[in-house]
Amino acid sequence: MYRRARHIRLLAGILVLVTRVTFAAEPAAAGPFPSATPAPVAPGTPGRPHGAPYDPHARLDPEVQIRIALQHRVKGRLQEALSILSTAIANHPDQARLYAVRGSLLLETDRIAPAFADLEQAIELAPDNVEALTNRAQAYRRFGRIDQALADLTHALKLAPDFLAARFNRGALRYGAGDYQSALRDFDRCVALAPHLPAPYFNRASAQDALGNKNAAINDLERFLSLSRNQAWNRQARQMLQALKNPDSVPTAPGPETLNQ
Repeated sequence: MYRRARHIRLLAGILVLVTRVTFAAEPAAAGPFPSATPAPVAPGTPGRPHGAPYDPHARLDPEVQIRIALQHRVKGRLQEALSILSTAIANHPDQARLYAVRGSLLLETDRIAPAFADLEQAIELAPDNVEALTNRAQAYRRFGRIDQALADLTHALKLAPDFLAARFNRGALRYGAGDYQSALRDFDRCVALAPHLPAPYFNRASAQDALGNKNAAINDLERFLSLSRNQAWNRQARQMLQALKNPDSVPTAPGPETLNQ
């Protein structure tokens, strides 16, 4: 067995969902959003206070504001995206998805405490929101609360057994806890759900290797390399593949504290 693979960081080990982003090793663009038009303003409805700055998004439907915010995010304007979502939350404080999306953007910028607060609020408003549960698990993981992270992911998967990001993330957490057999089951399901995506093959190879299934690990790494365009991860996969095929040619691996940096 290639001992190094047991300690290596899993590919895309934990995903942060941004509303309906499709899971991928190399992130896909946000998916389509429902079209909507702003509700008409009834005659005589007061306008903005005199002298207040004009906000063109203030009266838009929450889903439209989410779409606009994510367009800013895709273009790298994260602060603008967060500002739009904050305005939307002020105008629609009972809309769970607004908190869930803002929480996911805050996770992207490593603002874990405010992200957690948003995700808590999203789940309080919509307890069965699998996206918010999956992202709260990420926040729990960052706080070192692994049992609660696993509980959120397991709950999400009870609600939506084929929700790929929750399945993948749970596999990564199980692997990190040394539960390789359970991790393998999660990665098996990920591969079945999305055979065209590279990341599940890499992680499944690591689980297979940890269980001593050398040939299965080799097959998964070769499949990963046929799909992946990420050069850094491809180099890592080739090193693992070489070590599995020629274990005597590989020097003793450094300890996990080095490999986990």
